[in-house]
Amino acid sequence: MIEYLSRFLYVLAASRKKLIILVCGAVIAAFVEAIGIGMVGPFIALVTNPKFAEQYPFVLDFFRIIGLGQLVEEEPQLILPIFGVAVVIVTYLKSYLSFCVQRYIFKFSYAQRGKLFGRLLHTYSRAPYTFHLTHNSSELIQKMVNETEQFTTTVVMPQLFIISNACVIGAIILLLVIVNSLAMLVVCGMFLVAFGLLQHFKQRIARWGRDKTESFEASIRIINHALGGIKEVRVLGCESYFETQAQVQTQRYATSTASFIAFNNLPRYALEAFMVTFLVAFTFIYLKMNPNNAESLSSVLGIFALASVRMLPALITLVGSISNVRYAKYSLDNMYRDLKELEKLSPELMAAEHRASNDRLQGQLTTLPFTQSISLDQITYRYDSSADPSLDGVALTLNRGESIGIIGRSGAGKTTLIDVILGLLTPSDGDITVDGQSIYQDLRSWQNMVGYVPQNIFLIDDTLARNIAFGVPDHLIDHERLQKAITAAQLDDLVERLPEGLNTVLGERGTRLSGGQRQRVGIARIIYHDREVLVLDEATSALDNATELLVSDAVKALGGHKTLIIIAHRLSTIEHCDRIYMMEKGRVVKSGTYEEVVLGTTPEMAMSDGTN
Repeated sequence: MIEYLSRFLYVLAASRKKLIILVCGAVIAAFVEAIGIGMVGPFIALVTNPKFAEQYPFVLDFFRIIGLGQLVEEEPQLILPIFGVAVVIVTYLKSYLSFCVQRYIFKFSYAQRGKLFGRLLHTYSRAPYTFHLTHNSSELIQKMVNETEQFTTTVVMPQLFIISNACVIGAIILLLVIVNSLAMLVVCGMFLVAFGLLQHFKQRIARWGRDKTESFEASIRIINHALGGIKEVRVLGCESYFETQAQVQTQRYATSTASFIAFNNLPRYALEAFMVTFLVAFTFIYLKMNPNNAESLSSVLGIFALASVRMLPALITLVGSISNVRYAKYSLDNMYRDLKELEKLSPELMAAEHRASNDRLQGQLTTLPFTQSISLDQITYRYDSSADPSLDGVALTLNRGESIGIIGRSGAGKTTLIDVILGLLTPSDGDITVDGQSIYQDLRSWQNMVGYVPQNIFLIDDTLARNIAFGVPDHLIDHERLQKAITAAQLDDLVERLPEGLNTVLGERGTRLSGGQRQRVGIARIIYHDREVLVLDEATSALDNATELLVSDAVKALGGHKTLIIIAHRLSTIEHCDRIYMMEKGRVVKSGTYEEVVLGTTPEMAMSDGTN
């Protein structure tokens, strides 16, 4: 339990001070509630026995505390109406305080959901690239969308309700013990019943929570597969395959959720039966032990009845909150593990990322000085899952304004090399320098110089303008620069044909565009962002010859103005490059001009059939 609380507080992070405010409010509300319940007994006794105040001096002491002692001593008939008004005032006060505490719990809890969502997005988006190579996007989406909601409803709120209801129960227990020591019997009995049920079902509750989380994650993954490849699914006619998978997971989700909800209702029925049994038994025991004081039973039973009405829901909520906490343990552990693992990044790096984010939003980017050349010096990289290095002593030089082509078979290490150049992977040995300065001294400034066009352009379901000015707020979009990027990428005809021009929504993944148009949008994007070094990773490999020519012309137009690194599938793409590097098994095995490297080798050696 201590470990659970430490993880809970770690995930909440900066909101711990607000928890202290909540605890203080819950304690005050609980004791006001106990006082209100405790005043009901004397009020009933005053109604049934006018001489009650004379027999029990604490009633007169109450009036002296509120400054009305002399008045009720002179006019005893005012005791009952004044006391009744006091009971009403205290009841309204405790109701208001209880409402405020509950409202604070809801407000606090859902505020944490928003903060946690932002914290996870911040953490995942800045996680090392290797993290994303080993984690499915469905898993991360599920954590940010579903598990933050579950954290709110089954971790934060239950924990706060545990605090609130524990205060209420503690205050009422104290009241009942003061009124009659036999109350300990009902208290002990109720707790035995409630926590006996929790102990019996604790393993199953944890399993239900795990099943719910895993089935929801699997459902998102199935949806992504079924709808993300809708063309292939339709053509192959394999809709039933994904439907069957979805049915299995939804049934698993339904079973775990229904079982848990049913269990949460069980304590209410058990405790209600126990409470009625106790009140009947208590009445007979009290009359047996106090045969000459039966008239006081009404006031005692009045307090017990009111206390039961308030204590029973509090105890049921307490038990339900504890079971919710256990139910959500798997979810909490998942988020804690990710946050703890990924937030091991140095404070300096996180601060640099934060400054860079602010600079991007303001359109101000810091870059490394670049007037001469970029050098890769003996770059070596090995993936954790691989025994052999993917890059082994790669060395190459790229002068400012030059363009180079990189070719090689699948598995030669081309994509790994690009990921290292982009700063996504950090080499185990070697260095990359710009005019003699290592990019690892200020990686963000290096990445601010680099533009990237992959084989499959990522387009958001938004307007053409926002896809080109990707990541730039609307009020900071430079429309003159936007138009220049469109012209340079040969997109003017497309803009004219689109129904709303630049404001046309392109659809999910740019479904309204052809493959060549999507690639040219990607080129327009890096032109708009005005990056000095442009990396094109198999940017034309999936295009037909006519479309490839259009994209290649757009790329060639950048020659001399930008520094280009091109991974080629089709050799025609790199004919214009100043220098060609051929890779094999993670090494550069040949370099030179197009004629020296390509025409001087067999087509089999020169051609690449993949993107790795």
